[in-house]
Amino acid sequence: MNQHHRVLPSARRFVFVLVLSLVALICIADQKVLAQEIWEYSPYRVKVWLSISPSLALSEESEREIHRKIAEYAEINFGATWSTQVESTPDALFGSVLYRLDELTVEQLLSRELLLVVGKSDSAKNAFLELNPPPTKPSEDPKKPPKKLSKEEKEIMADLEARAASLQSVRTLEAAIERIKQIAIQPLQFSALQRDIAPFLEKKQWSDFKEIVKPFEGTNDELRMQLASGETIAALIQKMDLEKFTKVARQIPSRLPWQPEALLRENDKVFLVSVDKTGESIRIQVKELDAFVRRMGEILSTEVLTKQQIPRAIADLAKEVFSPIVRFEETDLKTVVLRVKAAGLLTKEEHPIRVVPGDVILPIIRRDDSNGNPTLLQVIPFTFVAVTERIDSVSRLYGAIFTASRGSLSSAKNRRTQRVGLKLNPRYPDSSLKLAVQGSPGSPVVGAEIYRRTPGGEDLQMVGRTDWRGILPIGFNDLPTIQYDPPGESKTAGIANARKLASEPVSPPEYKIRDATVPVLSNNSSNVESLAKVKESNKPLSDNRIAETEKEAASEEKSEPPIPPKKPKGFIKINLPLYLYYVKNGDTLLARLPIVNGIKPIEQADLPDDRRRLETEAFLKGLQGEVLDLVIRRKILESRIRQEIGKKDLVKAEKFLDELKRVKSFENMSEQIEGIQRRALSVERGPILAGVTKRIDAMLDTTRQLMQKYLQDTLVRTLENAILDAK
Repeated sequence: MNQHHRVLPSARRFVFVLVLSLVALICIADQKVLAQEIWEYSPYRVKVWLSISPSLALSEESEREIHRKIAEYAEINFGATWSTQVESTPDALFGSVLYRLDELTVEQLLSRELLLVVGKSDSAKNAFLELNPPPTKPSEDPKKPPKKLSKEEKEIMADLEARAASLQSVRTLEAAIERIKQIAIQPLQFSALQRDIAPFLEKKQWSDFKEIVKPFEGTNDELRMQLASGETIAALIQKMDLEKFTKVARQIPSRLPWQPEALLRENDKVFLVSVDKTGESIRIQVKELDAFVRRMGEILSTEVLTKQQIPRAIADLAKEVFSPIVRFEETDLKTVVLRVKAAGLLTKEEHPIRVVPGDVILPIIRRDDSNGNPTLLQVIPFTFVAVTERIDSVSRLYGAIFTASRGSLSSAKNRRTQRVGLKLNPRYPDSSLKLAVQGSPGSPVVGAEIYRRTPGGEDLQMVGRTDWRGILPIGFNDLPTIQYDPPGESKTAGIANARKLASEPVSPPEYKIRDATVPVLSNNSSNVESLAKVKESNKPLSDNRIAETEKEAASEEKSEPPIPPKKPKGFIKINLPLYLYYVKNGDTLLARLPIVNGIKPIEQADLPDDRRRLETEAFLKGLQGEVLDLVIRRKILESRIRQEIGKKDLVKAEKFLDELKRVKSFENMSEQIEGIQRRALSVERGPILAGVTKRIDAMLDTTRQLMQKYLQDTLVRTLENAILDAK
């Protein structure tokens, strides 16, 4: 009975804990669902950082009035879709935004973050213990007998007390503020800190923090030496200097709320604004920073004549540089389901945040660590999503994927990886394509042929060849009508059933039926497609030319390939010049690159080092030409020998036979091809990529098959027997 009473509370506790766990899991699930539901109903959190030049001589009241009016104009332009805050740029970045906004990058923006470091040498730990001695043990009650501890327990207690009192136990900014008496900082950063921390001093944490931060009169090298010796226990340093301190100090996570890192966590968009005087006018520059993917947009500028025009000009430029963000929910190799941020807050058809069919999206992958810090921010090279159809009337759409790396979006799906996209708006009139060799800076791919094709279409036109720099202008601004596969036929259930699960589904467009046969190509580009067919069938490149010389050879009967069934296709004219560019070097198709003209002035593609294969191809082409000449000579001599045998003039027949014996045979030519192979695959000239080795082997095998077929050594013996029989 007593045992039952002892077990029952434990069982109850177990059930209670289990119920709490289930409730917690349900709450977490509800939060995830809620977060997914409110994406389209959550406004963009927008911060405007404003750097106004002192040359404008504005008073503090005038600057505050400009801040207020910028927020008002943003409300007019964006309505409920933006929640805007306007403030002056922090001192540490004020000059960079004002004078070097065109050069400013995210890395530079974050490089001046203040990081808290504490010394990790024994001297620093001992100095910390002197300032923070272990707490004295409470006196024992004399009426109670002293508690006896084993030797092991005493060692554990002593170890725990030492750890609690050691510098190693300081792991957070809060602990550092509480237990470290002084934090060193360079005078210049100290002055900026005094101004930046001012709005946050109402909180005790930051007022206490300000009290212990003291200027250090010395260089970074001297500060590092003091951290190593223990004279200084902790310091605030700039992020760009962290590498210099890693040997003597360890970093403590410290998110100071006035710094760019906190700004990026708390906002969706940040607009960096420079206002400076230039001559008789005022120049205004605006640059967008997407906080989630940490990507800088292009800079736009304008000039105004009066100070009263500044707020309206800033708001209009922000509207122009703004790029809506979408979330990728489901993907397969061809189609993606998109959800548009804040689209549920729209009240009018024409709006800056709207994403519609015909727009083009730039996909970006973000991967976080366990603390939510981004460890990967990747724009997938040569990958775009063309918005094709509406799923519902609020925020969800379908998009067609065009990429140089198949499966790059669908393979990037896990708990810590998020896939989003930014709506593209070209800023340059034209673009150029630059081809370079991977791993070899300054090694351009010269003379490569570039072809252009409409996504999903059957046209293919040659654009030109790369110059000595590996560059070819590809500026082409015609808006294409692309073809895409109907999303409802996707094998991914989330894509195929997206409309069925939508609360306000939009009917799909009418899909057209087109014959999915081999595309008809223009004359100047047929060699690219024929090259692909040759590569797949492994037929020799010179086979057709040689076959024409064999008048006596029987033609091989070829069966007609089966006609594929007709497939429905979706068609839409997109708003940007997105085309597929094929790169062909020699007889090999090296790349298929989707490019939007005007996004970048130069689009660079780093291709595998194909120079060894190209050199081998040149040798083999020469060898194949020689084989063609030999085949023609052999056929002419064979014809003359048989003709003389028919005339019974065996002397002339033997003369022609001797001449035939002097013509190179397969055995002679195989020595040449082996020499080419040794040269091509020699590691003395450097390592060869596995893909290049396969291509070289395939070309060599093709040439061998060509020689075996047309340079048979049995021909001489056959004609010798024919002469003997005639005698």
